[in-house]
Amino acid sequence: MIFHRMTEVTILSVMAALGWAALSQNRGWWFFLPLWLLILVWQHLTRVTLPGLRLTALPGFLWFFSRQLVLGAFDVGWRALALQQKLVPGWQHYPLSLSEPASQRLLASMISLLPGTCSAEIEQQPDHPNQLLLHVLDQHTDWQAGVAALEQQLTRLLRQEAKPGIRR
Repeated sequence: MIFHRMTEVTILSVMAALGWAALSQNRGWWFFLPLWLLILVWQHLTRVTLPGLRLTALPGFLWFFSRQLVLGAFDVGWRALALQQKLVPGWQHYPLSLSEPASQRLLASMISLLPGTCSAEIEQQPDHPNQLLLHVLDQHTDWQAGVAALEQQLTRLLRQEAKPGIRR
């Protein structure tokens, strides 16, 4: 258990340091190191853990998500430059197939990063599966396919979501 926890902290620390170095052009370590120490203390006290990942699915997930970000940026740019705005905004419900609450929150957060959709709430009802309340910019687009594809990618990536021996 302690070895697993130390591995998580090490992986998280290396990822954060690489991210900081890339985003800050390898400057500002005087700010990052004390901040990171505070984050590690917070992580230890609150017992925040990383989800179990299938590392073989990580490249595919990163490719999918990066591609969606780029395509979404082009879509937003195209809409911004269009002479006539063809937006039909509205609220929509999306039934979740992810079973873990942490996975559902991760999906909701990632949907909000993609242009055209914004997660508002995970609705939990005892007699129905959990649903995600989304605000979409254009109800005439196939937003469901994009959300379903992201949910499927997360199912492949996160260990706790798929049953052993069954590939989704």
